[in-house]
Amino acid sequence: MEIQELLIILMLIPFVASIIIWFAPNNYKVLSILHVLGAILNAVVGLSIVSSVINGQTYFVFNDMFFIDSLGAVFISLISVTGLLVNLYSVKYMQWELDHKHLEVKDTKLFFSLFHLFVFTMTFSVLANNIALMWVGIEATTLSSVFMVALNKNKKSTETGWKYIVICSIGLAFALYATVLLYSAGFNVIHDSHSAMLWTTLIAHAKDIDQYALKLIFIFALIGFGTKAGLAPTHTWLPDVHSEGPAPSSAMLSGILLKCAILGLIRYYAVTGNSLAGFEYVQSLMIISGLITIFIASFFLLVQHDVKRMFAYHSIAHMGVIAFGLGVGGPIGLFAALFHALAHSVTKALAFCVTGNMIQVYGTRDMTKMGGLIKIAPITAILFGIAVCSLVGVPGFAIFVSEFLMIKQSIIGNLNIEVTLFIIGLIIIFIADFSHFNLATFGESRSKVLTNELPLSANLPLIGLAALILIFGLFTVSPWVTLLKNAVNIIIGI
Repeated sequence: MEIQELLIILMLIPFVASIIIWFAPNNYKVLSILHVLGAILNAVVGLSIVSSVINGQTYFVFNDMFFIDSLGAVFISLISVTGLLVNLYSVKYMQWELDHKHLEVKDTKLFFSLFHLFVFTMTFSVLANNIALMWVGIEATTLSSVFMVALNKNKKSTETGWKYIVICSIGLAFALYATVLLYSAGFNVIHDSHSAMLWTTLIAHAKDIDQYALKLIFIFALIGFGTKAGLAPTHTWLPDVHSEGPAPSSAMLSGILLKCAILGLIRYYAVTGNSLAGFEYVQSLMIISGLITIFIASFFLLVQHDVKRMFAYHSIAHMGVIAFGLGVGGPIGLFAALFHALAHSVTKALAFCVTGNMIQVYGTRDMTKMGGLIKIAPITAILFGIAVCSLVGVPGFAIFVSEFLMIKQSIIGNLNIEVTLFIIGLIIIFIADFSHFNLATFGESRSKVLTNELPLSANLPLIGLAALILIFGLFTVSPWVTLLKNAVNIIIGI
């Protein structure tokens, strides 16, 4: 089958799966089977496409309005792999919600249907070559995921849902301004309305586009897509949204959605950097944004006792780390930023899914009321430890690789003050995390234990995520390295 046909199928699978689940009978077994089949099929097709562009190929469909290249393939990998494992975990998690009578079968049906619609909108935004359609896709991710966040329909989750819509929509209005301005500036050079909307054409003509217009455009893009990605100071929606939704939706929001917004920002970063405005301009803005975000998140982490809010602030901190990598720039810095997207995706998916297990054990998200997890549920405790060790950059875990490369490139580039601040921020995160980890994992339980170790069906997808964290932390995965190097070449215009 041709890659172009697979691209169309990749966009259709989650959309069709969402519709089928919506019209399926209110039978949880049927719904869960359809849900898993849709996820598996999406992952198989997605990874097949990725394998076809590892060496730098590019394929277009629908009059060049959608495409796949090595850069887009990096993010399709996240949707395929992380999405599949979180989907598998969600089946057991939703069963727990039914057993505890927190939800009804019709609610799980809505959740599964929205889950696949959410995957469709993220895939749509990643594959869009037309910058207006990319914006539409990222905006649509908000609308498709907000009802997953507010699934419980209580006052807190409803308020959180509205906050999510309002702040992200206002933020993305700035991204819309960037889209309109980039089209206008591009049209003055390209003189073709269709081509002036295509990212591949815009980056090819970047040096001919007015540099002062692009400088303004990038600021709008940074505010707009930065809001959706959780960069400070427009990050305020993220801790509430990621902590209120069910664990699988939090895993998808943090593990994949934030990276889709980062990709939107990278598209504008590449166009502006390859213009006469130069990479120094965009890198300076990204370093400032990254460091501010890291420090704001790290200080909030020190006082978090709600395990889901703790991991939510980690999402903010690590979006700051990716921004810092883009700010450091150069082949190594950009490679590290893209590597961090994968490392954070699998790590944060594991972290949020583990919170689902912990809530089943203790019936609370408050770590001051936990304790003794290593005795009560040792597998969950080990998985919790792997997530925390990766998040704080312990050697041997995936996130250490990207953070080490960022520090290395900073030293090479004589960014001594910047890298010192970066390391200080990481140290604060390290101290905060291990104090919370010790509180929940060791000692005696400080509350009634509702259940002991969770069944293998719940832990198996999490073990898969943990394995990926260790594999990417300990070994050089050659196909992945090749894909990232080709993606970096696209960004820097080689």
